[in-house]
Amino acid sequence: MSGGNVTKAVFIGEVGGPFQVQYNPTAFQFDKPVSWQEHDEQGQQSSLEFQKSVPANLTMELMFDTTNEGGDVREKWVNGLLHLTNPMVKPAQGESANLDKKRPPKVMFMWNSFKFNGVIESVNVTYLMFSSSGSPLRAKVNLKMKEWKPEEWYNPAGGGRSIGSGAVQLVTLRPGETVSALAIRMGSSTSRICQDNNIDDPMSVPAGSALVVRR
Repeated sequence: MSGGNVTKAVFIGEVGGPFQVQYNPTAFQFDKPVSWQEHDEQGQQSSLEFQKSVPANLTMELMFDTTNEGGDVREKWVNGLLHLTNPMVKPAQGESANLDKKRPPKVMFMWNSFKFNGVIESVNVTYLMFSSSGSPLRAKVNLKMKEWKPEEWYNPAGGGRSIGSGAVQLVTLRPGETVSALAIRMGSSTSRICQDNNIDDPMSVPAGSALVVRR
């Protein structure tokens, strides 16, 4: 799953840079509940009344491994996901009774043409292999997300960005290509690419880097 021709899955928070997974999930489960109420009609066949549309759920299993290059798998991979559960965004009007209480960022999960806008609801980690010093080298992560409507994805009060409202791609920077050249190739702008990927110096991005591009 880690070959160069495989489109990597990526998590894009409304603040900070994108988190690209090491190994793509082999499958994920999408669950969209819809709430209906049965009418109490004695002696007749019961009819149904629509109540509300319930946010969808997305669950998946991810594997992270540092046995070849060494190093703690928590520091290299797992903490990147856990960071997306930290309360660091000021909520907008209508999102919370206390607007001073920060919330975790909204997140887009993107894999090829599949996109899911939501929040990370849970991250369950099982460590499977350890170094002689006791550092974890392999982790299995079960992750669950809950849907957040795309039209509500942008949060100007919290410094968010409207990355869920347009065409979004994960593009690899070619050898000798600059971020500005990539922007021209993809019909975007240098400033937008730098903002979405948390880049301070566009000239310092090496070839082979996978960047989020929206148009």
